[in-house]
Amino acid sequence: MLAFGSYTAEHKTHFSLLAERYLADPRVKELQFLTALDLAAAPRAEVQNLGPVARRLADGLKGAPSVASVTRVDFADEGGARSLLDEWDENGELWYAEPNGVSQLSQEPDPAAPNIFTQQAESYERLNYWWLKSINVAQAFASIAQRDLAVPGTPTDADVVADRPIVAVLDSGVDYEHPALKDRMWINSDQGAANCSNDLHGCNTTVVERGKLGNGDVYPFGTTGPGQSCGSEDSNCSHGTHVAGLVAADSTWSDPSTGRATGGMCPVCQIMVLKIVSKIGKDSGILDSSIIAAFKYVALFRREGSAAVRVINASFGKFVRSRTVGLMIRLMKEKRGALVVGAAGNEDTLSMEYPAAFSDAVAVAAVDSKLRKVSFSNFGHWVDIAAPGSNLLSTIPGGELDLKSGTSMASPVVAGVAGLMVARYPGISFEALRGWLLKSADPGFYSREFEKGFNYHYYYPKLDGEEARTPLLGLGLLNAYAAINLTPSQNLPVFANLDRVQPGCSRIPGNAPGGTTSTVLLLVSALLFPLFGAHIRQVTRATLRYRRSTGPVRLP
Repeated sequence: MLAFGSYTAEHKTHFSLLAERYLADPRVKELQFLTALDLAAAPRAEVQNLGPVARRLADGLKGAPSVASVTRVDFADEGGARSLLDEWDENGELWYAEPNGVSQLSQEPDPAAPNIFTQQAESYERLNYWWLKSINVAQAFASIAQRDLAVPGTPTDADVVADRPIVAVLDSGVDYEHPALKDRMWINSDQGAANCSNDLHGCNTTVVERGKLGNGDVYPFGTTGPGQSCGSEDSNCSHGTHVAGLVAADSTWSDPSTGRATGGMCPVCQIMVLKIVSKIGKDSGILDSSIIAAFKYVALFRREGSAAVRVINASFGKFVRSRTVGLMIRLMKEKRGALVVGAAGNEDTLSMEYPAAFSDAVAVAAVDSKLRKVSFSNFGHWVDIAAPGSNLLSTIPGGELDLKSGTSMASPVVAGVAGLMVARYPGISFEALRGWLLKSADPGFYSREFEKGFNYHYYYPKLDGEEARTPLLGLGLLNAYAAINLTPSQNLPVFANLDRVQPGCSRIPGNAPGGTTSTVLLLVSALLFPLFGAHIRQVTRATLRYRRSTGPVRLP
C-alpha cells in the first residue's frame, strides 16, 4: 500500500487509475474520488459480506487485497448505469456498489477571570434552564474548578482552555459570525492543506470539484453568507447553527432584543463546520458522498500524532444503512480515536436510524422536562443514552436565539459533554471516552413506575425468556457531572445483553419497501498497490436497486 504525504498526492494517484479505466466510457459522466479505505481495519463480519476477495482478506489469506478507493460515479443516464454495473459485476471490478443515499437533518416534528469554570458554573446556575439542571452541567463546571485547586498534577484551568478540543459538526452549515459562536469557531491555520479551498472554519463537502473535497462556504444552507437570518421556506437553514450552539455557545452573550441567553455544554470547545446539506431536486438532503468526504476531511487533521478531532456530531440520519459510512465511522475510531454521536431520529419507532445505530457510534434519544421520552423520539435496544431534546434554547443564524426540539438537539448536548471530557482528560482513549460517557448515565427514570399516566416500564420491558430487563432509552439520562468525574452510576440496573446492530434491521417492521432506481452511486473499487506497480483486482457484486423503507427522513 502506498503512503501519501497529502490528499493531493492521494487523489492524483487514485484518480489517474480510475480515469484511465472508466472515464473513457461515454456512459460515465464524471468520477469523484473521495478517499481510500484500508479494509484490513474493518470488522471481520463486515468485510466478509463484500464478496469472495473480501473474504480472503477477512480470513487472513496471503495476497488478499486490502486497499479500496471510495469513488462517486455519475452516470450519463439510467440505462447506461444499469449496463455498466452489470459489466463491472461480471468482470469482478467492484468491492461493492451502493446508492449515494440521501439523509435528512432531524427537524423538530412540530411547528478571563481567576477561574473560567467557576464563572461558568455560576452563569449556568443563573440560566436555570431545565435541561442544564437535569444533567448537572453547573456541577460539572464547578467540579472542574475545584479539582484544579485540589488535585496536584491534574490539568489546570489554563491547560484546559489552552488545549481546546475540536468538535466537528456535520450539518447544514453554521453562522460563524453569530455573537455567541464567533469566538468558539475553529480557525484553520493551514487553509487548503486538506484540499478544501478557503477552509477557514471547515469544509462544504457538497461542492463537487475534481481533486477537491469541497470549499470553505460553510455558512448556513439557504443563505448567501454568514450573519443572515433564515427565511421561512427551509427549516434546514437554522439547524446547524442551533446544534453548534448547544455544543459550545457563549453563555455570557445575551440577545439584545429579548435579553435571553443560553450556553453550550463545552464552552472551551471549538466548532469545526462540515456542511453536508445540499439541494437535491426540489428538496434538500444529505448525500452519502458528502458524509464520506466530511469524514475524510476530519481525518486529515492531526495534532502531534493524535487526532485533532475527537468528537463528531451527526444530527441526521436514515433507516437504510450505508456500508461505506459504517466503515468510515469504524476507521475514525480505529485510526483517529474519534467518537461519533448521532441522533436516534424523530419517528417514534423501534427501527434503527443510521449513522447513530452503528455500534461504534453513540445513539441519543430525547427526553422532555419531566424526563419522559419525548413523543417523537425513536427508541430501542440500539439506543445508548438519553438527553434533553425538547424546547432547547440555542443560537440561530442572524445573531438570534430560538427554541427547537428533536433528537437533533439531544445529540449535541451529549457531544458537548464528550468534548468537555476530552478537555479535562486530553489523552483519554476512545474506549474510555465512550465507556464512561455511557456508564455515568443515570438510569433513574426506569425506576419511576407511573406518573400522570406515563408508564416508564414500557421503555424498560422484560422480554420472554430474558432474566433482565431491556432498556429502550439507553443506559440512562446523560449526567455531565458524573461523566466529567469518570464516576459510574450508583444505581446501575442489570440490562439484557443484546446485539445493537442486527442483520435485516434497517427497515421499518411491517412496511414493504418500495423500489426506486438511482443513477448516482457510491462505487468502491478495489485499487491494490503491490510492491511494484498498481492494478485493479477483481471483486464482487454491485446493485443498482435502492430500496427505501420510508419516505424522506428528517434531520432529528
